[in-house]
Amino acid sequence: EHEVALYWIKRNRRCIGYISRESVKKNVLDISRPKVFIPEAYGAGESFPHQIIGIPEIASADSACSQSYLYVAFGTKTEVENFAKYLHTKFLRVLVSASKVSQHAMSKVYRFVPVENFTAYSDIDWSKSIPEIDTQLYAKYGLTAEEIDFIESMIKPME
Repeated sequence: EHEVALYWIKRNRRCIGYISRESVKKNVLDISRPKVFIPEAYGAGESFPHQIIGIPEIASADSACSQSYLYVAFGTKTEVENFAKYLHTKFLRVLVSASKVSQHAMSKVYRFVPVENFTAYSDIDWSKSIPEIDTQLYAKYGLTAEEIDFIESMIKPME
């Protein structure tokens, strides 16, 4: 039976189909875990301010993805939702831009991004809006007003 949702991107369109669990050959243990899918490529050829990465997708239960996406799995839906918010922050995306040299955003472009705690025990209040989360991150990492102005001018809100 076809019980696993398969996410992929074809010709810049996001697609979802269904496959059998046996069809999944890699990362099988993550099928049932809550996860976020991040488009592997994003490059609108736009000038600055720029979005940097594609809009993440919170996956349905029992899901997998093609190589069109990177994914991060967590233990809880709350962690997934908070991580998706982190991906929307200008703070994270400017750090990605420091190592992203093409439309492709493989895992190595996230190397400068600090790992955060996405549970209720985090020092970041993930219930806030994205701009408020950015403000918390700027304070946590001691960014200057000049650095914040640079980020705000170079990275556009994710839409």
